[in-house]
Amino acid sequence: MSDQIKTVDQFFVAMNRYDVKGMADLLAEDVVAWEVAEAEPLRGRNAFAQSYTELFTGYPDCRCEILEKHDAGDDVIYEVRWTGTNTGVFKGVAATGKPVELRIAYFFKFDGDRIARITEYYDLATLLVQQGQLEL
Repeated sequence: MSDQIKTVDQFFVAMNRYDVKGMADLLAEDVVAWEVAEAEPLRGRNAFAQSYTELFTGYPDCRCEILEKHDAGDDVIYEVRWTGTNTGVFKGVAATGKPVELRIAYFFKFDGDRIARITEYYDLATLLVQQGQLEL
């Protein structure tokens, strides 16, 4: 198992423990983290930590189950099953009380032993439908 895979495994262990500091400690100081469904990427550890603090407030029971992992040297790709219940305010929107289940693809790029870039792909429409915020 590569060092990069071990690091990303640690990232998801910390996520499932709601350990924002543990996640952020694995990142480069100037990390770029982009959920492609969002207009702009997050830049820097502090912005990343704030974003995940908000996520854990909005979805305090969220969990990631690793489904696949692929090692490509300085890059690794993970597919996860993400679940949670929106019981808290998230991004300024009141809680819906509804459960959510998404498949998310994460692309991690490394600079040395730190995660330098995270790109995250998921279907925002699926999330909004499950929360009752969009009808298709």
